[in-house]
Amino acid sequence: MEEVVIFDHTVRIDDEVSDRKPARNVHSDYSSDGAQKRLVNLLGQERAQEWTASHYAFINVWRPVGAEINSSPLGFIEPHSVDEQDWILLDLIYPDRKGQILGLAANPAHQWIYRSKMTPEEVAFFNIYDNCGQAAIAHSALDMIEDPKIHTVRKSIETRTVVRYRDSL
Repeated sequence: MEEVVIFDHTVRIDDEVSDRKPARNVHSDYSSDGAQKRLVNLLGQERAQEWTASHYAFINVWRPVGAEINSSPLGFIEPHSVDEQDWILLDLIYPDRKGQILGLAANPAHQWIYRSKMTPEEVAFFNIYDNCGQAAIAHSALDMIEDPKIHTVRKSIETRTVVRYRDSL
């Protein structure tokens, strides 16, 4: 990597009173248009053009906070099991900007994976957009409880980054 910009984070708590619950819609965080707009928003037009001329990607860094994940673990769909037509463009409207993510239509061919009982010492890094075509990873909180005798609340933090790689297009 040549450069990494860390630009936001979200703490998610699986509790009725939480403002930011785990996302239970299957998605990837950026469409192509959404990624380009976000890059300009983060870096400015001139610097974003420099990055666009090279290989860059948005990467999510995710980990549990405070306790092992027992409920609502983060699940991923294996990219090779996703058909291109499964992706759906979804607009996100904010007070100061408009974004766009990729939702995913259900398909019985999707192959799900997750890390059982992930601990705060473990971190998941996954691609949410790549301008050179590396697969975006569809992800979602899974509606499951691993051990019904454990009653910890699922708490996690996700940090979004944009990275520029040394190799060029």
